[in-house]
Amino acid sequence: MTENTLTTTPQSGALAPYMESARRYARQSKAPHTIAQYASAWREFEDFAMRNGWAALPATPSTVIAYLTSLADRGAKVSTIQVKLAAIAYIHRQKKHTDPTADADVKMLMAGIRRELGTAPQKKAPLTLDNLRAIVATLPDDLRGKRDKAILLIGWAGAFRRSELVGLDVADLHINGKLAIKVRKSKTDQEGKGLTKTIPPIGDKAIDPITALKDWLTASGVQSGPLFRRIDKWGVLHDGRLDDKTIARIVKGAAQRAGLEPVQFAGHSLRSGFITEAAGAGVEDRDIAAQTGHKSMTVLHGYIQDAGRGAMGAVKAAFGDKTQS
Repeated sequence: MTENTLTTTPQSGALAPYMESARRYARQSKAPHTIAQYASAWREFEDFAMRNGWAALPATPSTVIAYLTSLADRGAKVSTIQVKLAAIAYIHRQKKHTDPTADADVKMLMAGIRRELGTAPQKKAPLTLDNLRAIVATLPDDLRGKRDKAILLIGWAGAFRRSELVGLDVADLHINGKLAIKVRKSKTDQEGKGLTKTIPPIGDKAIDPITALKDWLTASGVQSGPLFRRIDKWGVLHDGRLDDKTIARIVKGAAQRAGLEPVQFAGHSLRSGFITEAAGAGVEDRDIAAQTGHKSMTVLHGYIQDAGRGAMGAVKAAFGDKTQS
């Protein structure tokens, strides 16, 4: 698999100076993580085709159908199959071949796979406010504990995605009573227009994100560059930025320390926990989205539905109960 770049050949020497810049821009069309996923998936498809004596590039719809069927028969998740299908489509488009995944029979097969295997995501539990209090209370009062507390509280209050959280720099912060955090690029803002998340001070200092952030900055001495950094097993702070998988490990580790079941939680539990609590408190959808950065109200409503706000309201109304949930 080639890198994420243009394959167009310039028609004249006059166009050549523009092509390197064009390729650089094109490489930004997909995230590095997505490109790595596609590369791995494409190698698997090539291996499957080779073992059966079929061409992988260009592939026929029949080859793709056989591959997808083999994946489904082996128990692959629908989300996994969809990534592999997207990789096949991506490579064919990159190489200017007809996309076999657009074939009507391939689409019909995928519809059948989705129907039989189901597409409901296995969501991790949201980290509720009570759980948040519990896990930050058990963190040790050392450098790692201060870092993790700041990550958990900032991540929850800002409804951050893992990638957004680890991508923060000190320069993105502005504290003036309240905390304003500039998110330079996110999943729904690939063009880098930016979003500012605002976190007010919380009266309970034990769970105040601003207090936790200041404690971390003071203890670590971090003044510029990546905000949240790696700490080795000897407690030594390094310059390197955390990766997003570390956020999940921090959440799971803190949950386990607090006596919660760690397998139920992940990095996304911070974001979903904030949405769940805000929705349960009756906060307007648009105000929740202002903090989460959701562009799609449909996606946001999925969280709110999980929070049960509508269902609880319906039950109370049916009973004639006028009190708030």
